[in-house]
Amino acid sequence: MLVGTMILGLLSAVLFFIKNDELLILFVLFFYTSGLNRYNLVVAGGDHWVRVAYAKNIFNLTNELGLVALNYFFIGTAVMCGSYFLFSMTRKEPAVFKDNTSLLNAFLKQNQAPIIAIFLVISSVSFYAKLAFVNSFMASGGGIALGGSYYVMIGFGIGGVITLMYLVFKNYDLKKQFIPKLIIGVIIAFAASLTYSSSGRFQFLSWSITLGIIFVGNKNPLYKLRIYVIGGLAVSLAFGLAGVKRRTDTSTMGTMEKLSMAWERNKSTEDATMLDGFMMVLEVYPNHLGYHYGTEHLEILYRPIPRSIWPDKPLGGYANKLGLNDNMGGGSVGISQSLYGTFYGEGGTTGIVILSVIYCFIVNLIMRYSLNFNSDVRHIIKGITIASLVPLLRGGDLPGIYAFIGMSFWPVFLFISRYNSFLRRHRFLQLEAMQNYVPVSSSERQNKNDFLYAD
Repeated sequence: MLVGTMILGLLSAVLFFIKNDELLILFVLFFYTSGLNRYNLVVAGGDHWVRVAYAKNIFNLTNELGLVALNYFFIGTAVMCGSYFLFSMTRKEPAVFKDNTSLLNAFLKQNQAPIIAIFLVISSVSFYAKLAFVNSFMASGGGIALGGSYYVMIGFGIGGVITLMYLVFKNYDLKKQFIPKLIIGVIIAFAASLTYSSSGRFQFLSWSITLGIIFVGNKNPLYKLRIYVIGGLAVSLAFGLAGVKRRTDTSTMGTMEKLSMAWERNKSTEDATMLDGFMMVLEVYPNHLGYHYGTEHLEILYRPIPRSIWPDKPLGGYANKLGLNDNMGGGSVGISQSLYGTFYGEGGTTGIVILSVIYCFIVNLIMRYSLNFNSDVRHIIKGITIASLVPLLRGGDLPGIYAFIGMSFWPVFLFISRYNSFLRRHRFLQLEAMQNYVPVSSSERQNKNDFLYAD
């Protein structure tokens, strides 16, 4: 297993240095930290497999089952890496780009006020949505009726707006436009503070990863590697510290003590129990539930439909389907099983292989589309794709993850859609100008002048 991981790591390094594409590194690191490292830690006695106080005890997580899950985990990672590598080798720069930096800057100047306005609207709606959630929680004696509401999730859009405001910030010249740049920087810092909490760690990741990708841009791989190591360590510690705050009051701790606790949490793999979740999936399918054969992905489409309209809408997640959460007082508990665990629930080993190839094919299409832009839009698309893959790879509630992605990045989707319309209008005006321009000879021009100035 370790040898196989090293081979995949080498493959990811080749793609990184040849194509300047870091996606395979993400796949391999995810398998190593959440799969191989987790398994070795538990087997060595440094931790134990997770235990959940479900209403029914149908799980028996053993080291032997962990090894089986690890093998499936590796198969999914290998298929992902192999298929994406092959797809990416066919990817080429287009002959003509859709835009350039000047066009993007012109569009940003026209739309910087609407971007800030969207932030104000989202943050205001988010405040009242959270207030409504708290009031509902208290009124119901601890129920969480609004817990999965899209109204509550509106605040996730702040992550997408931060990305757009960063483009505006980057567009300002420090010497000539110091005050506007400072104001936008302060707004970004305030918005970022709204996304960092013990219960909203992935909202923090959504914009921090995207901004990192935009920052490094098309720089050479060695430069990017240095930034990723430094930035990755900082983000990892911030993510771990947010996890620490779930159980520990850190208000009286010093900076070094907080960082030490965050480091220990990351080392403990407490936030990387996807292998445990995969083991649970192996216990559920097909012993207690049949394979979904794609219906879990269909849940993405009908998740937004409220039960007031569709009372008999099927329950999502095996824990709810099997009644494992019946003792949770209206709440729910689930252990993320990784994306490969979801694939296994869709169709066993075949589901892992087929869906891994399909996902990589789609991701490659997105990356290929991004190459049409010769501006930071290229890096925005790449950034939100990688940022979306992080929660997707962790797995769990697949429709909920897609809802999180959509609610986080809809401002970016809207921005790109409007930018494409702007580029189409720009091309139309260019073509119109070319058609109206008719070159004439000097003698014809003189005749026209004589006619214009004749009595």
